Amino acid sequence: MKGLRIGVTFIIVLIIFLLSMFQMQLRGYEKIGRFEEWNIYYKDEGECETQVEAIYSDDTYNYFYGCGDEESLMAKRGFEEYSLTFALENDYLEISDIEESIDITKSLIE
Repeated sequence: MKGLRIGVTFIIVLIIFLLSMFQMQLRGYEKIGRFEEWNIYYKDEGECETQVEAIYSDDTYNYFYGCGDEESLMAKRGFEEYSLTFALENDYLEISDIEESIDITKSLIE
């Protein structure tokens, strides 16, 4: 009986572990990049619409993601999940790292 409880506990822990590893894929996101300890995930919403609001701004440029909205890109580290905009604004990620992997356009601030 004791061995059965240990076996069932092990199976439950294994299931929880596997679900935590693949939770982003189960929610419809695809991993598109890794920057240090952060992973960037993209959720394809079907139709591609040009983004109107900048995902990030610095002293010189406004940066736009070419397809989708803020909810389509997610930054994740462990169990922390943030929108890409939030992660950039709070210096979790640098725009220079992201530009290499994600199609981002920039325009001069007027």
